[in-house]
Amino acid sequence: MDFTILGFFSDMSFLLKLAFIIFIIIFVRERITKNWLAITAIVIVCIVLVFFYWPVFGSIYVIYILITIGIGSVLVDTFFVTMQEGHGGGTSPEDIVGRPGYQIEEQPDVDMEKLFAARRQAMSRMRRR
Repeated sequence: MDFTILGFFSDMSFLLKLAFIIFIIIFVRERITKNWLAITAIVIVCIVLVFFYWPVFGSIYVIYILITIGIGSVLVDTFFVTMQEGHGGGTSPEDIVGRPGYQIEEQPDVDMEKLFAARRQAMSRMRRR
């Protein structure tokens, strides 16, 4: 049983290192053009960070993944929603319409047949080109 759990953690560590290497490749290739300098930077950074300083950068990378997956969005949603409720700002349509200076403009009636005819005419002009 213990070997199964340890094997699972070993596999997860390998997958995390693989994801980190892919992250480094994408990061370097976006910032450096695809030439020998980029390949050299990728190799040096992968060797140094993955094989020598993995305990430090591995934990930082796990925190980075957790933040980008959703913890950051949960925190932002929580703080902005509680801030909105704390100031008493109304977000319902009735509250917005009830504010002074806010008027609803009447929308003119649109003849759908004319709209469809204009659309067909524009499409036929585009097909001729």
